[in-house]
Amino acid sequence: MENNEKCIPKKIKMLVTIIDRGKGEKLAEMFREENIVYNLIALGKGTAKSETLDYLGLGQTEKDIVLSVVQEYDVPKIMDKLKEKMQLKKPGSGIAFTVPINSVDSALALELISSLKDGRKE
Repeated sequence: MENNEKCIPKKIKMLVTIIDRGKGEKLAEMFREENIVYNLIALGKGTAKSETLDYLGLGQTEKDIVLSVVQEYDVPKIMDKLKEKMQLKKPGSGIAFTVPINSVDSALALELISSLKDGRKE
């Protein structure tokens, strides 16, 4: 890329995955294999009543919440992998959804997080 060329950022999304406690590291490793390197694992605890959990077929209330930055065109492939490898198609095993990232504080930050797959280092 020439110095006077501007990088056009790719569209990105925040992928939120909520799975049983202890599975977050396995999920982050799977994401790293797919070149998704921005992953944050947070510990979560549900507040639903026991009878609600029983009705929904959910047992454990302690969860890992994994926040990841993904390029928009990778979302369908990643969702398929989640269904297959993390068994998210099985009821009660977790949930995953995306949220569009429409603005970032600076153009440089947006370029850095949206150009992950290119492997560029300035």
